[in-house]
Formats: sequence, structure tokens, C-alpha cells
Amino acid sequence: MKDQESNCATLGQRLRAMRKSHGLSLMELSGKADLSVGALSQIERDLSSPSVRTLNKLATSFNVPLSYFFADPVAEEVDGIVIRRDTGHEMDVNAQGIRKHLLTPKGLDGLQLMMVRMTPDSSSGPEAYGHEGLDAGYVLSGALRLEVEGGIYLLTEGDSFGFDSTRPHRFECVGTQPAEILWINTQSGKS
Repeated sequence: MKDQESNCATLGQRLRAMRKSHGLSLMELSGKADLSVGALSQIERDLSSPSVRTLNKLATSFNVPLSYFFADPVAEEVDGIVIRRDTGHEMDVNAQGIRKHLLTPKGLDGLQLMMVRMTPDSSSGPEAYGHEGLDAGYVLSGALRLEVEGGIYLLTEGDSFGFDSTRPHRFECVGTQPAEILWINTQSGKS
């Protein structure tokens, strides 16, 4: 059933298919993910774009990698190993001005290399969040304000970072220029 779910066109359709395949009502998923029924309903109907924090809660609730929620355009994967330039899986977090482009094959559930593009003043959301795994990145351009467990770090072109993802964190693009970050995420406990 996972293949059928992942072929759905929109994030809302993917979420609804996954929820139904797990036999969960909106109310049950709400309790499991610690999200409101209204928010889940709006996401499923593609009326709102979920935050990175919300997507992480949903991925954790279903024990799937965040990459599950990436769209499947015509991606040229070669033997599940290589992804050709300008192909791959993308996820827009429109409300937050963030676009994530998955650079690793989706079959690598525990490892995700992403190109994260952020518009000026975009952020992961107002609150810090945590999830299983590790995060690391390299700022290719622009400026990134990274908060990890209360510490605040300003990163610019050429700076890099890494931390245990269970530590509460958030990030935002600062300045007047967009930011591009090569971002790596591992998710322990995923197979």
C-alpha cells in the first residue's frame, strides 16, 4: 500500500491515504501527532501548507521519513542510487517560504540530503521542535539564523553546522537575500 500512497499527487492526498491505510480517524491522528483536527483536515484538503515542525510530527507519528511527504515529479533515479540534475523530489512549505529538494533516492529512509531554499524572512516556524536523528548542513549562500536549545548562531556562506535533532531547534533566513543550504538529515529508528 505504501507505493499507492506515495503516488498521490499532493501532500494532502498523501496524508489522507496514509491515515486511512493505518485505520486512523482524524481525531485519532490528532491525538497521536499532537495536532488539531482542524489543522489536519485543512492539510488533507490542501487548504493549508504545514510547517516543517508539523511535517516532522506527522512523519514521527507514522514512523516514516520526512521524504515521504516530498512530491514525486518525473524523477530520474538510476538503480535507486543516482538522481540526475534538475530531477528529484520536492516539497514546498509555501506558508513559510521554504522549498526542499531531496537529492538522495527516497529508498534511503534513514538518510536525506536536501537543497533547502529559503526566501528572505522565511522560517521553520515560531517554535523550536525536535525529532529523532541528526541534522547537519552547509550554507551555500545567504544568511541563516539557527537556534539550537536556546543557543543562537548566525551562519553565512561557507559556514556549516551539525547537532542531535532531538535538541529543540528552529531556523530562519535573515537579511534581504534568499538562502541556500545543503542540509543533511538522518532519522534513527527508520528502516
